[in-house]
Amino acid sequence: MQIYSTFVGRYYSMQFKDIIGQQPIKQRIIGLIQENRLPHALLLWGNEGIGKLGLSIALAQYLLCNNRQEGDACGECLSCKQIKKLMHPDMHFVFPIVKKTTEPICDDFLEEWREMITQTPYFSFQQWMDKIGDGKQGQIYSRESEEIIRKLSYKGFQGDYKVMIIWLPEKMNAICANKLLKLLEEPPEKTFFILASNQPEQLLSTISSRTQMIHVPNIATEDLQPIFGQEVARVANGSYVKALSIQNQAGESKIYFDLYRNLMLMVVRHDVLGVKNWAEQLHEMGREEMKNFLAYAQHITRECFILHFGASELNYLEVHEQDFAPKFARFLSATNIEFIMETFAKAVTDIEQNGNGKIVLFDTGLQLMTKIK
Repeated sequence: MQIYSTFVGRYYSMQFKDIIGQQPIKQRIIGLIQENRLPHALLLWGNEGIGKLGLSIALAQYLLCNNRQEGDACGECLSCKQIKKLMHPDMHFVFPIVKKTTEPICDDFLEEWREMITQTPYFSFQQWMDKIGDGKQGQIYSRESEEIIRKLSYKGFQGDYKVMIIWLPEKMNAICANKLLKLLEEPPEKTFFILASNQPEQLLSTISSRTQMIHVPNIATEDLQPIFGQEVARVANGSYVKALSIQNQAGESKIYFDLYRNLMLMVVRHDVLGVKNWAEQLHEMGREEMKNFLAYAQHITRECFILHFGASELNYLEVHEQDFAPKFARFLSATNIEFIMETFAKAVTDIEQNGNGKIVLFDTGLQLMTKIK
């Protein structure tokens, strides 16, 4: 079975061989290095939870390895051992943080960052915020640009290259983004920038245009299946983070199903007061439970929609869902399914952005009433 990382003591090995799937992307990146065509700035972009951060670290390790192999770092040299500890002096990280001091920088959160990646390099922005933010929303602040300039002004400590990994560069504030642009226009010698983005459209166009953009696709279902099984791998839609979440929620599925069934019964009946009380009940369960429910709601809605077309052989329903699903399926159609799925997705985004949970959930129910009849 392929796993996402190999632990060495309390540290992990993140080489290309440890990344789940993504063989064409690995081969393309390795080819750029072997053919001496690697640009000074690479932008890896794609959906959340598919391995962009892991690929970035694997690329940095390959570049900094003292005994580079044909298609991967050796994993044994001094540089590789330092990268296992995320403590290589020529590999630097920039990532969203929260404002706990007047002028916060990423180095203030390095201990938490190392702990997070040691557990798994597959995690979401919201999971990182939950670790450090206490409900706050993160960004990359203006002072970080000065830190980037300072770190890259030194010569490489142990080799020819310096590598700057920027996770979620779309979270940079305007001042930091503009200073990064100047660095990308005139990069320090033998410096490589690796940007890993979920939403490249939110970057300054002048930044993305100065990088070589590589789209990282969702992880193939067959690559997730040996780890999570067929059902979870299919529902996860190519995201390791989502697959892990589904697996962890298996015991909670009945609770989410009851919440979903109650909501849809009230939506069909246009029971506004009932939806209001339902929203208050779910809100009391906490932010993460609200998000978990909304993820489940998207999953079960999709399963019901498949039943609408009589494709039961494509369904993966648990026992407690099998009686309800075909009855509710008749309320779904090609004319309302996209709106319903987008409504649930928007609710997740609003809650992640610290929207009032009760209001978001109540509005979600009201919006569904306009399309489910």
